Amino acid sequence: MQPNYFDVNKNAELALEVFNTYYRRHIHSGKCFEEMPDFFLVKPEVLDGRDIATRLSDKLLIDDAVKLACERNGHVAVYKHRNPKLGYFWLELAAGPFMLGDKVTADNKGEFFFLVTKFIEFTRQYPKTYGNLTAEAETDKDLAMMFNGIKEASGCLQNALKIYPEKMLAAYNPKWPITQVERMMHSLKENDLEWCDLFFEYLIYVMGNKSKS
Repeated sequence: MQPNYFDVNKNAELALEVFNTYYRRHIHSGKCFEEMPDFFLVKPEVLDGRDIATRLSDKLLIDDAVKLACERNGHVAVYKHRNPKLGYFWLELAAGPFMLGDKVTADNKGEFFFLVTKFIEFTRQYPKTYGNLTAEAETDKDLAMMFNGIKEASGCLQNALKIYPEKMLAAYNPKWPITQVERMMHSLKENDLEWCDLFFEYLIYVMGNKSKS
């Protein structure tokens, strides 16, 4: 029977085994990691206050993820990666749910672009607020390609959404107050993920035209 890493109410022992193996014993290969999925969530209280890591840098990473997850009433996200040539695994941690303003990485880009698609849809339904980002997409092939790229980038979140509800993975205000839009724009400007520069410039263009009108 495959271990159930995905049930946050039952995966405490599995999570602790992974963390102790990786951060205390410093073993980066073997059955523990082969059975572990590429991504799962764990309640922060499972890790909070436990003397897991032997290295100070690892302890600080765990403590930061636990603290932020507690502040968000969320979970610690555990990502697994593998070096195929050397045959070892490594872990990355984050606090979930993903929120606008968080650093965007290869691990959470699905969550980020998922929220970007939510914003695009908001501007379509309520164009008076920021302008309609989709207004020219039907006649502009470059824009259509960009929107398709954003949608495709958000698609990597779909497998996780089959396991966890949306609110556990990404959090935002569906009314899109300006503070949320500013955080999204900051994330677009501060990373080099595909479509970010182009979308940032287009967003400035649409909002600028909206303010002039």
